[in-house]
Parts: sequence; C-alpha cells; structure tokens
Amino acid sequence: MNRYARNDYASKKQLRSQKRAQARAEAADARKQGLLLGVVITILALLALFIWSQPVHAAVNGTATTGITGTSLSQSAEETRSPRDGFVGRWYGEQKRAGGKVKRWTVDAFPDGVFRITFRFYEADGAYREQIEVGEWAISGPVYFLSTKGWVDGDTFLKADSSSPELYDAYRIISLEPKLFEYEHFVSGNRYQVRRVNSSFALPE
Repeated sequence: MNRYARNDYASKKQLRSQKRAQARAEAADARKQGLLLGVVITILALLALFIWSQPVHAAVNGTATTGITGTSLSQSAEETRSPRDGFVGRWYGEQKRAGGKVKRWTVDAFPDGVFRITFRFYEADGAYREQIEVGEWAISGPVYFLSTKGWVDGDTFLKADSSSPELYDAYRIISLEPKLFEYEHFVSGNRYQVRRVNSSFALPE
C-alpha cells in the first residue's frame, strides 16, 4: 500500500470513528431528553391528580366550604356573574310521599364542579335511612347536568361503574333564582324544587 493509500485509509477510519462518537453522543442526548420528558409528564400527572383529589376528598368527608377557586359556599347570588356561579352553594329539597313518608335532601355544589348530595328517606314514625352521592355537576345554557362518581358509606367511598347510563342525569332548568331553583328531568319528566340554605344547614334527625 503506497503512502497516499495509507493516508486515505487513515482518514476514512478517523471519519468513521468521529461518526460513531457523534452517534453515541446523539443517542445519549436523546436518552436524556426522553428521561427529562418522562419526569415532567410524571410531575404534571401527579399535580393534576392532587388537584382533582382535593375537592373530591373534601366532598366525600363533607368538610369543604370552598372549592379550588376559594369561593365561599355562602357566596351571595347578587355577586355572581353567570347561572353556573349562581348555583354554587347549599340547596335543600323536600318531597312528601305516600303513607306519611318524606324524602329530604341537600345539594352542595362546589365552585370546581364537584357535588355532594345527602338524601334522607323518612318513615312515618320519623326513622330514616341516608344515602350520600358525590360526583360532578355542570350548567350550560338551559341544561343542568349531574354525573355520579360514587357513594359515601361512613368513611368509605364506593366508586360507581361509570359505564352505567343511570349515573348521568340531565335536567331542563325551569327557573334559577338567587333563593330558588326549579328543574325537570329530561327523561322521566319529574320536577324538583330546592331552595338555597346556609352552608351550616343540616337535615333534621
């Protein structure tokens, strides 16, 4: 092999070495970027889970008086800016049933769209059974919507099967005033009326 051929071979070998080193460096950078992206996604997911879990935990425990926006449940309707804002707070409803039975309930509508409904079904002798539902609520135009996520039994949260159509209810808003809310179920046609109460209001024992 003459001198020129040896120089050309050495140059090609050096070029291949440089390309391999460059490829290794690029692969290392890609791994670092992938790892960094994974960390960022994990942090964002944990943050989102934490933010979502706070109002739900508060709704389950019945201790929340504000949502993530910091708006008080006793917020005055005169200060609201939309029908949705006007619904935030605690509402009370009552229905008389056959045989002297009564159904009473409170709806806690938190500013972040989480709800907690406490039902009590009273017998004629005053005894009652209680059922607590939690989920998400929404108001859009003339529609009031509830999506039940589960039930509270003491300190236990019973998660609902989200594929069940019975857990989703849409109502036509008849009237939403500062102190009175009337609405009608789109499917059953049943009408309901609730009135605004103070956040400390409790159902009778």
